[in-house]
Amino acid sequence: MKLKRFSGLLFQFITASFIGWLYEIITIYIMYDTYYDRGVLHLPLCPIYGFGMLMLYAVLRKIKNGVLYFSGSVIITTLLELSVSYIAEYRFGLILWSYDDWPLNFQGRISLISSCIFGFLAVGFVKLIKPKIDSIFEKYPLKYTAGLTLSLAGGFTIWELLNLFYNK
Repeated sequence: MKLKRFSGLLFQFITASFIGWLYEIITIYIMYDTYYDRGVLHLPLCPIYGFGMLMLYAVLRKIKNGVLYFSGSVIITTLLELSVSYIAEYRFGLILWSYDDWPLNFQGRISLISSCIFGFLAVGFVKLIKPKIDSIFEKYPLKYTAGLTLSLAGGFTIWELLNLFYNK
């Protein structure tokens, strides 16, 4: 049972990370009319979205009201984004994003617009995508769902490690 729960959460993490990567790519394309891979990995994944989704699910899972879920998601993702921006800059010397061009921003680190977008993404994920993933994991045997999830995670890990070693 633990493997089923773990593989379900890992699959949700991968899915949210991919959706976050798509959001980043589309946003940059709309704003600057160019393709730019905003991920920190050599993969079509932005793990901060996966971690954010897991955190939101852990904190807000009992909330069924969409407006409350949206509001909680906006607050939590804003605090997460602000915290990560400070840690990345002061611990690692990295500025991974900037909202300087966006209205209603704070130090270019967060923006009311992006925070609301994250709230809508969170509600969409929990109301539309998570139920589909849950139904797949209930419908098919553990050997298939866990096998698929662990294969994806293993393949992504190997791909990233190879890129780290060969693209120095």
